[in-house]
Amino acid sequence: MPLVFIGGMPRSGTTLLRVLLDAHPDVRCGEETRVIPRLLGLKSQWLKSPLESRRLKEAGVTPQVLDSAIAAFTLEVIARHGDPASRLCNKD
Repeated sequence: MPLVFIGGMPRSGTTLLRVLLDAHPDVRCGEETRVIPRLLGLKSQWLKSPLESRRLKEAGVTPQVLDSAIAAFTLEVIARHGDPASRLCNKD
């Protein structure tokens, strides 16, 4: 499933781009969830912390496993955040 991610600096037109893409019948962007940036921030904190990195390693959670889990979760958040469409878009 093709995904479109919109990113940019504040006040740079990213919301306008999201609205324009959302107007296309084959694209669904939906509202911002703000879940994905928080999740990526947590991942960054975990990997920067020696204690958390050790705990993840002891639990068998490699960086690849963590990336796969985050990718699957991100896709679910985007896919279930609105009506089905052939192209999904996210601006968080």
